[in-house]
Amino acid sequence: MGLAYSDIADAVNLTQETYIKRGSWLDLTSDLQDHVAVRELWEKRKSAFADGDDWRFTIQFDHNHSYKAVEMYETDSSVMVDTTTEGYMGPRHVNAHYIYDQRHPAFQRGAAKIVDFVKVKYTEMMVSFWEGLEADLWTCPDAADTKSIHGIPYWIVKCAAGEEGFYGDDPTGYEAIGRAHVLSSGQPRWRNYGADYAAVSKEDLIRKMRVGSRKIKFRSPISHAEPDLGAMKNGIYCNCDTITLIEEELEKQNMDLGNDIASKDGRALFKGSPFIYVPYLDADTSDPVYMIDWKWMGLGTLPGWEKNITKPYMVPGKHLVERVDLDASMELCCTNLRRQAVFAKV
Repeated sequence: MGLAYSDIADAVNLTQETYIKRGSWLDLTSDLQDHVAVRELWEKRKSAFADGDDWRFTIQFDHNHSYKAVEMYETDSSVMVDTTTEGYMGPRHVNAHYIYDQRHPAFQRGAAKIVDFVKVKYTEMMVSFWEGLEADLWTCPDAADTKSIHGIPYWIVKCAAGEEGFYGDDPTGYEAIGRAHVLSSGQPRWRNYGADYAAVSKEDLIRKMRVGSRKIKFRSPISHAEPDLGAMKNGIYCNCDTITLIEEELEKQNMDLGNDIASKDGRALFKGSPFIYVPYLDADTSDPVYMIDWKWMGLGTLPGWEKNITKPYMVPGKHLVERVDLDASMELCCTNLRRQAVFAKV
């Protein structure tokens, strides 16, 4: 027996609010084997925006250089120095949705068919959301783009050919804006570490990573509250070509590999942190290796707008078609650039 049109929206809403257990059909909706940035940030590194819409944090770029040797009865000299600035990022807004026609056969064939139909439509929307968010989190948008999230490459910028050190300057197009509205050109300490490499070898990439990992471990001599965004956790992220070569390098230093021809796949570590394969980076021909300190990078979300799913409502001009929307307001933020590094072939 079919469901009355007046009851369809309630049935859809009840179904989508229930935990959707995937597995009743083959899901081939994505070309990405894994959504790494989504997992690292959405599941582990979300923080609520505070103090209004913008996420603000104070950066102190220098001390006052007042230290000096003195003698008894020497006249003091005093200079007032402004050593701080404020970085800020506002939220960006994203949307995904699905629609259905109230005359769809599923709504005429009982509760079980309605649930199966809504599961499929809900999953279509959710995969679109995760897929789009993964792409955004690995992308630096154009400076004129006022809608898109500022992803990891916006915060962690590759160096030019032959450079090694804190040369991760303002992203291309952001030379007049900077990251978090702070110019690296005017504040050299507001830069990430980076290096150009030619080969995945101990003499090239691995050596540069070893040097870089030491260079980015800054520690203040003064204990005070800092704008960190979570517990300390390091991550190393690269594409398939790079991680495969790293695993082959690892095999070379192990004499007893047994009978497994790929015994080191998924086991490569750097100072205890695993190399993690990011399928989205396969399209990046510079073969980047991102070394991220997640203590200083997080996904800011507006309270109540982490993943807001509407009840079904009529599509204007289509009185038998209803739509369900997913809306979220968020932005990626990094509060300490010089704790981040990237190594790439440029």
